[in-house]
Amino acid sequence: MTNGTHGTTGRSRTGTSWARGTLWTGARDGEARGGGVRARVDRAWTVDGRWATGTAGGRGESRARAASSSSPAARAVVGRENDESSAMVRKGSIGEATRAVVATATDNNNAFMTRARRARVGVPGARAAYEITTSVREVFGHVSFLLLGYSYLTSDLMQLRALAVGGLSAAMVFQYFRADPLWLPIRWNALFVAINAIWVAKMWFDERDAERWCTAEERALYERHFSHMALADFRTLVSRGRWMDLDVGTEVTTEGKPNVSVCVIVRGDADVFIGGKRVNTIPAGNFIGEMSLMRSVEHGKNGKVNKEGSIQARAASATVRIVNRARVFQWDDGVLRRLLREDDNVKSGVHAAFGVGLAEKLLTTRVMSTKMIQSSPDLVRGALAQ
Repeated sequence: MTNGTHGTTGRSRTGTSWARGTLWTGARDGEARGGGVRARVDRAWTVDGRWATGTAGGRGESRARAASSSSPAARAVVGRENDESSAMVRKGSIGEATRAVVATATDNNNAFMTRARRARVGVPGARAAYEITTSVREVFGHVSFLLLGYSYLTSDLMQLRALAVGGLSAAMVFQYFRADPLWLPIRWNALFVAINAIWVAKMWFDERDAERWCTAEERALYERHFSHMALADFRTLVSRGRWMDLDVGTEVTTEGKPNVSVCVIVRGDADVFIGGKRVNTIPAGNFIGEMSLMRSVEHGKNGKVNKEGSIQARAASATVRIVNRARVFQWDDGVLRRLLREDDNVKSGVHAAFGVGLAEKLLTTRVMSTKMIQSSPDLVRGALAQ
């Protein structure tokens, strides 16, 4: 044999050893035919029991099977080599296929996204169906505007931000799949998507955390009046107040005396008296004392400063008395006013809740008689101030 290659039987050529039989030695960068199976090999088992490594040929793949080898050790080693080589081939094929799919999907001239398609849309009453020409890319554009438009109609902050994430993401797809991608809006939209996604995640975790600390009553209070606030801000708000049960006849505010608290009636109701006359009824779901608080939140506006430098509460213009045993959530006037000065998020949420409550309270004034309005307009205005 030549070129350092020999076998029990067979022939040799430069760089290649053709072996037919049960044992070969020195096979180098070639093909071996053993046991009727043809394979490329880069290493072979020598007679003295050592590996002889040569230059890997082709794909470096070894598929030789020494089915008829007289050495069990040789069969085991070659079998292990075959398994390893097959695994490498499979792994390489999967990687190449994945790269091909990613390259096709990210090609801005992707035919699937940009190819125009025709569709017929039937309209009831029309003689013929309308023909529409569009592409998948344009569908993403329409979806983007629809999601962003709907986000302007919802008052739920988490839903609004989730819709913004979806709408901006669809807009990025529309802006990318074209001859020249619009990189300026794509980059800005990616930033906005990231910001809104972070807020969605934060609110989701706050919601999960609320299941731990929020009681059933607090959840009902949140849904009824403060659902436009973040749960973290609502938690801060309720931590400054307390639940109370008020018996019949309890005066929540007293005409002419400073308001010492602000509360919301959860169950029960109360009557409003001015000058000893009943002028209105406040049902469950309404605030008491909120107007006085709103008028004196800003330092130096509508509120007097005491010696300690804090704003004094305004005097109540009416007496509010419980007529049915009531369940209320109550805040001390000074504590709530201080919180609203320190936390703008809580302040905006509380003012929004008070605004809705005031609108509902104005609707209830229709229960007052026309005679009372005509005879005592100042008293009525005082009742509305509560």
